[in-house]
Amino acid sequence: MNAIQELDLLFHKIQDIRNSLELSENISLEELINIADSSTELITIVEVKKYSLSIVHHNKNASDFIMLTNKESINLGFSFFTKVLHPENIGSIYLMIKFFSDQKNKNKKFSNTYFVNSKDGWQWLYNTIKPVIFNPDGSVKYMMSVSCTLNDCVDNKEQRVQLKKNLNFYEENIEKYLSMTDREKEVLKLIADERTGNEIAEFLNISTVTVETDRKNLIKKFDVKNSIGLAKYALHFKMA
Repeated sequence: MNAIQELDLLFHKIQDIRNSLELSENISLEELINIADSSTELITIVEVKKYSLSIVHHNKNASDFIMLTNKESINLGFSFFTKVLHPENIGSIYLMIKFFSDQKNKNKKFSNTYFVNSKDGWQWLYNTIKPVIFNPDGSVKYMMSVSCTLNDCVDNKEQRVQLKKNLNFYEENIEKYLSMTDREKEVLKLIADERTGNEIAEFLNISTVTVETDRKNLIKKFDVKNSIGLAKYALHFKMA
């Protein structure tokens, strides 16, 4: 799988997860559980307590993945996170609690990558969590967590580390990336490789006019001034 195919797969996964969290604030816990159980993603419903979290419900995919039943996870309380997550990731849980304790963030999402103890050993997950049900005082009551494995998106530890580093950039620019045609992605990669318009045209077997049209479309999509600006995006996307 080449770099562009990896990005396509990863970005579509991230987009699907983020879209699945666009729920009504008036939803009930029962409705939330039904949504979780009908999803093909790894979904967990989390209850927010003062300075802590506990599990309310896993869908079957999530339970099978971590080899814990709902009852086992509920009984663990906050210890669930210390049991399932790698110790280096526990700090991110406290950052998330702090993030959602701020009322300004109650309609936002918190995303991260986690190293998780699964049925197949330690695996990296991309996770996004969002408040979905609130207490009468406006504080968060329940959150919905949606995850996907990264094993089929990235090949090695170096790529996973880079993903974690670039996560905010990816999420902010995912729509721009997915708006590109397949040929525009190839043109962007070749621009980052410092190919001339003639070289790109020859490599892709298209006219120089088509290359220039694609270049102008890319400049517009990414809101940059020239090919240097495009090359910077391609470098951040690890296309070069």
